[in-house]
Amino acid sequence: MNSAALSLAASMFEGGGSDSDPLSDTDAELYILGIKYRTPNDTYAILDDVVSRFWFTYRTGFAPIGGSSGPTKDTGWGCMMRCGQMMLAEGYLRFFLPAGRYFRWRPNITDPMYWDILNMFIDKRHSSYSIQQIVQMGHSEGKDIGQWFGPNTIAQVLRRIASNEFEKQVNVHVAMDNTLVLDEIRKLCQINSKVRKTTKKTNDTQNGWKPLVVIIPLRLGLSDVNVEYIDQLKLCLRLPQTLGCIGGKPNHAHYFIGYLDTDELLYLDPHVTQSHVDTTITADDTSYHCDRVNRMKFSSLDPSLALAFACKTEIEFDDLIAKLKQNLPPKPMFEICESNPFDMHNKKVEHHEVITLDSDDDYEIV
Repeated sequence: MNSAALSLAASMFEGGGSDSDPLSDTDAELYILGIKYRTPNDTYAILDDVVSRFWFTYRTGFAPIGGSSGPTKDTGWGCMMRCGQMMLAEGYLRFFLPAGRYFRWRPNITDPMYWDILNMFIDKRHSSYSIQQIVQMGHSEGKDIGQWFGPNTIAQVLRRIASNEFEKQVNVHVAMDNTLVLDEIRKLCQINSKVRKTTKKTNDTQNGWKPLVVIIPLRLGLSDVNVEYIDQLKLCLRLPQTLGCIGGKPNHAHYFIGYLDTDELLYLDPHVTQSHVDTTITADDTSYHCDRVNRMKFSSLDPSLALAFACKTEIEFDDLIAKLKQNLPPKPMFEICESNPFDMHNKKVEHHEVITLDSDDDYEIV
């Protein structure tokens, strides 16, 4: 790490804003978006990793949403939207930067692709995933401007926006009814599928597979997360394809990027109001990177959340599915099916206790 990044990382384990003691004071194993670390030896590497993720928070002073009299800040209602931005932006970093998951941010970074990705998410009306675009798309989903989103709503909104993004094309698939339908995903992502039937696996490049983000909205209990699902959440956060999950605790949405073996989740918190910074005209991106990591107990997690995974190639997707099938227990958080079980006539479908989410059934975290 250079001196500027080292100084920034050093401030991250002073504990300011964290829910518990600083990481440097712990002796624990942990995972950050699929990468295993150990404290205190790996403290600087952990914090270097954390500060390299995009951090999207409440902003003030951006262009009005929905007309000249619309809101110019999202404090108090935009936290789940910001979490969705962070999760999807992590996928874009994986897909379009050469280092992928191992990208590390430095002050004064010059990589033009990095800036292209960041500028897709800043709060300008014509940025692909700006707060303005998200709110307007949410309005078409029945959400009023200034109304809180739940995990399922932001997932559906991101899916719809991604389908209209042509410059950097990414497929966003939202798995409904706690079911990953593999045929549907492959049809969505495979390019020239008739040709792929004979060439599958021989040249698995983006010419044959469009980068994929899978989002799985779940409700893992009524008022609290059922403890039997905690190990499954940990498994998902250990996989190399993980994009973490979005959810939180009552009245707060967070972007969860990992966990400690002390049964604590690690997260980025959007509940900081900052002034709008237009990075299309300035190279000051420091406010889009977090200088601390936050922690909370699994027991404090609201049961409504959405998991996400990123697969740049079909090989990565097949590997993800193989790992999930191999490691998820007989009573999993979600099902994996080759074809849609609800399309099968006269076939009895087994249901588990996980509460299903229909497209218009959203459990909100504010």
